[in-house]
Amino acid sequence: MSRLGDNSWGKTAVRVSKVHRGEGEHGFSELAVNVQLVGDVENAFLRGDNAGVLPTDTMRNTVYAFAQDRLGEDVEGFGRELAAHFLTREGVRAADIELQEKRWERVTSYGFLGSSTEKRTARVILDSDREEFWAGIDGLAVLKTTNSAFRGFPKDEYTTLPEADDRILATTINARWRYSSLPPDTTATWRRVRDVMLGHFFEDWSASVQHQGWMMGEAVLDAVAEISEVEFRLPNQHHIAFDLARFGMDDEGVVFQPTSEPFGDIRFRVVR
Repeated sequence: MSRLGDNSWGKTAVRVSKVHRGEGEHGFSELAVNVQLVGDVENAFLRGDNAGVLPTDTMRNTVYAFAQDRLGEDVEGFGRELAAHFLTREGVRAADIELQEKRWERVTSYGFLGSSTEKRTARVILDSDREEFWAGIDGLAVLKTTNSAFRGFPKDEYTTLPEADDRILATTINARWRYSSLPPDTTATWRRVRDVMLGHFFEDWSASVQHQGWMMGEAVLDAVAEISEVEFRLPNQHHIAFDLARFGMDDEGVVFQPTSEPFGDIRFRVVR
């Protein structure tokens, strides 16, 4: 006999932007919002009865309606407002809101530059028993040309990688951190976490991507008491030395071939 397993429904990639009009200066926000709800909708699957299914079109419209008065710098707060609202709808037991904010860099009082791939992220999960808050960074590309090594690794008949005492280390930081309690200013905290990660990436000597990531995560937990864990995904984006000696040249070791794939894929958590 068949039965319905875990299920949810929602609206993904609701894109909303907002001008924050101030005296002599404007701010600007651009978000992509994902909404997923869990509720009493079994009959929609089994009997075609949609009485409990809040339309995803309504979810989209709610994002725009709430943005006018409730969307500011506090991305997590906006997510909580949305989640709390959806929990008031009949039959909804849980709300999971994911938010991704495009980074716009101020150039003038009314002008912004948006060329970076970096995004601020947040996630809010609410139900009758819990409130869970996550924040994060996606797409923060970083590179240093020295102060990283990789040696002492196991070797077998298929190993061709030479050991390196000094190499280029390049990655794109994708990180999530969970709050045990929300800090008073989530935007200032996000900036603090970003600064800590970048400071340790550029200043620390590291023996591997794993070692580099551990130092970044440990520093974040030391810097922000409200963070209980940090998740990282750090792709190792290789720059491979190109052998110019085969052309009869003196190879000075400064020319490399960047590769996009395949790439090392390092994932881990640092927990308090």
